[in-house]
Amino acid sequence: MKSLYISSIFLLLTTLVACRKVIKVDLNASTPRYIVVGNITDKPGPYHVKITKSLNFDQDNNFQGVSNAQVLITDITLSVTDTLTEESSGNYVTHSILGINGHVYSLKITSGNNIFSATSTLPAAVHLDDLYTEKAALNDNLDVVPVFNDPAEKGNYFHLLLTVADSISPQIMIIDDGLINGQKIMTPIYNKMKFASGDAVSVELQCVDKGVFNYYSDLQQTEAQNLANPANPQSNITGGALGYFSAHTVNKMTIIVP
Repeated sequence: MKSLYISSIFLLLTTLVACRKVIKVDLNASTPRYIVVGNITDKPGPYHVKITKSLNFDQDNNFQGVSNAQVLITDITLSVTDTLTEESSGNYVTHSILGINGHVYSLKITSGNNIFSATSTLPAAVHLDDLYTEKAALNDNLDVVPVFNDPAEKGNYFHLLLTVADSISPQIMIIDDGLINGQKIMTPIYNKMKFASGDAVSVELQCVDKGVFNYYSDLQQTEAQNLANPANPQSNITGGALGYFSAHTVNKMTIIVP
């Protein structure tokens, strides 16, 4: 049995949300693995769900889009369900459902005899107050410093995405408020991407729930360990699929490098 470890950026263009996925998949004829990447945000839709499946190791393309699946996203709070339409192979899009803060959402996928499901709660929004660059401590690059306030209530989880001149950073950047509850957060992003004067630098702040945070936390630890045969991050999807389903907020700020 062979395995494949993949690290890639999957950009959902309609929501401008970058979804970084790392998957280690056993590739053989009898046990193909499904990979699901689904998002719903507090910005206007449509929202997207991507479904792929591993193929045999000796085939040219190790992953293919999964067509003809039934994909449902339900706002459990309102008891409203949206049946997604497949717009291209393995890419499914919503029609009417809205991302609302505080609401709980479920994803259900039926593909042949396989059923995958997940739930995610869309948190209250937190907004960036400021964004600036500062000299990096360890090299001649610049670090990016987002500034925002953690709410007074405990249990907030944040995922940050850095974009430099339309290139998305592969870094996993997450923060929880376990030790900084209710405080102003000014954590530098130790940037691995080189800046040039005039570059547009953007940070997107996502408020995520605990299940999604755990996924990114596992992903971050796996990359830090730099193992030759790493484990997959903990998925919030039941039924045996890899990946995640995330209901999250989106707040973005952009500056120009002087």
